[in-house]
Amino acid sequence: MKRTHGALAIFGWGILLPIGAMVARYCKQWDGLWFELHLAFQFVGFFFGLAAVVTGISLNNKIYAEVALHRGLGIFILALGILQVAAFFVRPSKESKIRKYWNWYHHWVGRLVLFMAAVNIVLGIGVGDGGASWKVGYGFCVAFILIACIIGECMLCGRLPSKQVAAPS
Repeated sequence: MKRTHGALAIFGWGILLPIGAMVARYCKQWDGLWFELHLAFQFVGFFFGLAAVVTGISLNNKIYAEVALHRGLGIFILALGILQVAAFFVRPSKESKIRKYWNWYHHWVGRLVLFMAAVNIVLGIGVGDGGASWKVGYGFCVAFILIACIIGECMLCGRLPSKQVAAPS
């Protein structure tokens, strides 16, 4: 059950959600497709992450592990994730005066969730005695995502200023 919890967390919080964020950041030239892909990755990633939390609660009820920091961070990450999902349903129109504040909230809370999830995955590998294979495997995932982000940022910096493509309303 520990492996299932870890695999679900890594796949949802550590792979799918970062890919969804990268699609939103680096693929806006794909017109409306970027938005649909962002939604798909985020919702599927969130549900894998939610499954990881449910599995973690079940695991904790079985073995009563002393993992207060990992558990507390997991609950905090889930709460922020739920707020991100809820924010989708109250997203103001592009023309709304408050849309810029919604965007600011969505972008920064999303970044915080991804960062905290990465930290918690590392903590989980440690407290779960995942061993070298889990550390190397997740390290490879993080390295790949970071390299992709660096390349994406370089590509964004290299572009001439152009109009931003907004999300469909």
